[in-house]
Amino acid sequence: MGYRHDRDDIVRAGIDVVLAEGLAALSYGKVAKSLGISDRMVVYYFPSKDVLITTIVTAMGAELQELLEGAFADQADPDELMRTAWPILASSKVDALMAVYFEVVGLASARKEPFVGLSAALVEAWVAWISELILGDGPAERRRLALAVVARIDGLLMVRQVCGARAANDAARAMGIID
Repeated sequence: MGYRHDRDDIVRAGIDVVLAEGLAALSYGKVAKSLGISDRMVVYYFPSKDVLITTIVTAMGAELQELLEGAFADQADPDELMRTAWPILASSKVDALMAVYFEVVGLASARKEPFVGLSAALVEAWVAWISELILGDGPAERRRLALAVVARIDGLLMVRQVCGARAANDAARAMGIID
């Protein structure tokens, strides 16, 4: 009897497909082919493409958060958090993840599902996580500051995706995030 792939194997294979080819290229067939299994096995774990997409994008967000967790020690002010996060986020290792994130946001802007709900959930999860890391006077203030951090980081990452690393680093320098 051959090796049976589990749900986590399928998610990992889906992430690999998305990182290599983009979210638009994701299909049951490509994921199955990469594992040498039937696409029916993928459907067994993910009964709709929306469920597959949501699971894969959420797992990618968790990977990015895991990369950042090691860099953040204790609570910090927003500028310090930005200075700590930017070198990690502005790396070639993260570029493919961010390209997928912006693909999700673009599809949400075009009002395509499941991307509308997915992009809102991703941003909300980041804001909630960052608000726990930011110094501020109470939860409402920390949330406001976390929203500002997400907006600044997303802006820099968009510049990096569209205009390149040099332009993003120039913008980060102008914002006082890097020297």
